[in-house]
Amino acid sequence: MCPPPSQPPQPPRSPSFPPPGAAHPHGRPACVLSVEDDPVIRQSIAGWLSDEGYLVLEAEDGISALRAVREQRPDVVLLDLGIPGISGDAVLERMAQESPEVPVVVVSGRAEIGDAINAFKLGAWDYITKPILNMNMLALTVRNCLERRRLRERLSAMESRYSGLVQGLPVVVFSLDDTLELTFINEACRTVLGWTPEQALLEPGWFMDNVFPEDRERVRGAFSGAFSASTPFSLEFRMINPRGIPLFVQARSTAVASPDLSRGMPGRIEGVLIDLSRRVFLERLLVQREKLNTLGALVDEIAHEFRNPVFALAGFARTLHRKFPDAHEAEVVLEEATRLEALINRVQQYLAPVDIVPRPCSLAAVLDFAADLLHAPLQRKGVELRVEAAASLPPVQSDPDLLAQIVVGMAGLAVEHGVPGSEAVLRCRDAGRGQLVEVLLRTESPLAHDTE
Repeated sequence: MCPPPSQPPQPPRSPSFPPPGAAHPHGRPACVLSVEDDPVIRQSIAGWLSDEGYLVLEAEDGISALRAVREQRPDVVLLDLGIPGISGDAVLERMAQESPEVPVVVVSGRAEIGDAINAFKLGAWDYITKPILNMNMLALTVRNCLERRRLRERLSAMESRYSGLVQGLPVVVFSLDDTLELTFINEACRTVLGWTPEQALLEPGWFMDNVFPEDRERVRGAFSGAFSASTPFSLEFRMINPRGIPLFVQARSTAVASPDLSRGMPGRIEGVLIDLSRRVFLERLLVQREKLNTLGALVDEIAHEFRNPVFALAGFARTLHRKFPDAHEAEVVLEEATRLEALINRVQQYLAPVDIVPRPCSLAAVLDFAADLLHAPLQRKGVELRVEAAASLPPVQSDPDLLAQIVVGMAGLAVEHGVPGSEAVLRCRDAGRGQLVEVLLRTESPLAHDTE
């Protein structure tokens, strides 16, 4: 095809550039919109690109160009800035707003550097001056724009998949700067910590403010030290949920970057928070059971060692009392021996004491915690579990760990006696003189524990 007289002679097409149509991600020829008011130049560009394997659309003014972009969705736009009607600059700005993913190559007779800079500011991807001395250069520019668009689309898809993966993880993914201000947190913050991501990100100092007060300085020191060492770390501490209940968590860093003052780059810690509350609770149960077993064996041994001499003393006292009924000393020995026997029996039946730390606690939170522990065994038995507790109930003064052990022990009957298709209910209600916790299985009489 011969170029028109207004265009300089074109060199032969370079065989090093294969037709790009087959490389389109959708398996069709790439579509190029040529916006040019000079019909000779426009047809010359259209003919050349058609021979290169492109599907070419033409527009002679700004209005038809915008209409073609909206209706035909071209893959690349070649835009002359000197078109009539709506100016080329206005078309470029409108396209950057409406279709920023569509590459726009400015093909203009303006050769001033200021025009090119302004075009790039308005959203142009490339800038070519007229007359076009080498059509191969135009074809290469179109190919480069298509490749950049494909890379952008792939990057956007990867970012979308990455974001979906991070947001769907069952652990809290977070990022902190070197002032320990939160810069990112995923949706698991809502289910694990009880706070919405928006609350966590918008409240200044949220992270450190919601670390348990007794752990705060230790956590601050560990995180600040991580910036200095630039090494990964792992730390267990407590955080507070919106109800004021402490949660045991483990922070594991996945990336640590120290501040770079010379470049003005802040430090950054990226990591995950893993909920350890159930593990800590179960560990406490196991430790308590081990203490009970050890103490039980020790009590049996002590009771056995004490029982023999006490029984012997009691026997001697009875014998002395029969022989000397008026002897007051024998009577005293017999009374003391009897009291020691009763004490030994009490010690033998005594269970290891539990350290009770009364503090305000929410029974609704205790039931939710117990439900989490019991969900798996009840599900394996085919028993549905439901919690009925109003979060608005006032806190009670008690030990939440002890209450959780009691509720789990009561609900253990549902695990033991539940049958497939039955329903276990953990209920908390205001009983007037206190709050009542009930564990129900089907419609049977509830097992209740009054937490007054």
